[in-house]
Amino acid sequence: MTRAVKMMATLALAGLCVIVLAGPVSAAEKEEAAKNVRYGGDIRIREERFDDLPIKADPPGVTRGGENDYFRFRTRLWSELDPMQNVTLRVRAVNEFRAWDKPDASPALQRSNYDFPDEVVFDALSFEVKNLLNDKLDLKVGRQDMIYGTGKVILEGTPKDGSRTIYFNAAKAVFRASDKTTVDLFGIHNRSLDELAINSADRDLTGFTSANDDMTEQGVGLYLQNKSNESLPLEAYLIYKREGAWNQAARKDEAGVYIAPTLGWQELDSGRGVVKNSELNLGTAGLRLMPVFTENLKGNLEVAYQMGERGDSDVQGHMLDASLIQALPVLGEMKPSINYGVYYLSGDDPASKDDTGWNPLWARYPQYSELYVYCWDADAAGRWSNLTMPNVGLSPKPMPWLKTSAMVAYLRANEKDGPGGGAERGWLGVIKGEFEIKQKLFCQRDKLSAHEDMRARLGRLE
Repeated sequence: MTRAVKMMATLALAGLCVIVLAGPVSAAEKEEAAKNVRYGGDIRIREERFDDLPIKADPPGVTRGGENDYFRFRTRLWSELDPMQNVTLRVRAVNEFRAWDKPDASPALQRSNYDFPDEVVFDALSFEVKNLLNDKLDLKVGRQDMIYGTGKVILEGTPKDGSRTIYFNAAKAVFRASDKTTVDLFGIHNRSLDELAINSADRDLTGFTSANDDMTEQGVGLYLQNKSNESLPLEAYLIYKREGAWNQAARKDEAGVYIAPTLGWQELDSGRGVVKNSELNLGTAGLRLMPVFTENLKGNLEVAYQMGERGDSDVQGHMLDASLIQALPVLGEMKPSINYGVYYLSGDDPASKDDTGWNPLWARYPQYSELYVYCWDADAAGRWSNLTMPNVGLSPKPMPWLKTSAMVAYLRANEKDGPGGGAERGWLGVIKGEFEIKQKLFCQRDKLSAHEDMRARLGRLE
């Protein structure tokens, strides 16, 4: 299908969104509908370009594919219904297809090339009841997005479909212990395939390899947020996660013999040509402090520890995310600020049969760069681990409609498991821009905005 035809299809879907956003005709109908029914939509058009991204691989010099240049078209339509007071039903349908310039993706499977029209999925399908127990308790059950803190432990429930969706199949209770203290209790059950997809592409959402790993992710957690002390807001959490057992294709040596795995939780099944990965049971405890030192100086400190087991191996890991944000009282409305930070994730010691690497739980997404995440493919899609990353950033706002940021970071592995010396990951530079183009194009609440993310590797894997 040509790019022109795909663009026409996108514009047709855009027209549908505009019709939905237009709403009822009369003012009385608009006012009545707004009380019980809300609906809308959005369109995202995104170009991704990269060439020979370096990855952690052996032998040195291996890169992730050649030149890539393609467009991603994501359309979403949503609706909310309040059948009675404090009760809300929500549904959102999503479609994303791609137009490829480089490489030729037509021979690839549908789950990889996202050829038009691709599948339609529901990333929101939930039932919510608010203000129970004298306005202290909210309940939400069903498919929903969940983001906590800075997203270092819970943000992305469907990592293998990229940024198309981030939903969780979950049940969540939010208890307001006081005006400044809330406690969230949640349960998660995400399967590898979406059984509700229309025109399904059998796309794996949870696994690690490029194949369908058929891995189920389950978990329960408690997340506390407290703002009683205005100079030291804090968050604390306890999370249990289970990653189901899964199989991956076994590799062969030059003689055609299957290579035995070296990890303590893996087992070779030469008859089936697969490596069996044992089930993971993992507990994570964390604390996040957000000190306010002065009006212009704020901080962030998050620490977490993990403990569990995978097969006959013990699992443990730890994480540190620390930063200082200094607002600069200069340049008036530009409101610039400087961010100094360090991000640390433990790595798996190759000399140990146990797993000592940080597990990112439900945080397998770009985090610091939309493109650099592809460099993590050697460890599985977006699996952040084994990293020390000091960084510095600048965030000015040159215009009321324009937000910009720039960051330079140095990346190094704590355990030497990469090419060359094993620890060197190189330098990373990121420049971002977010700008608002126009509001109220078709109705009172619409907005047209854009985002630019440029990433450059300033050093080489050695």
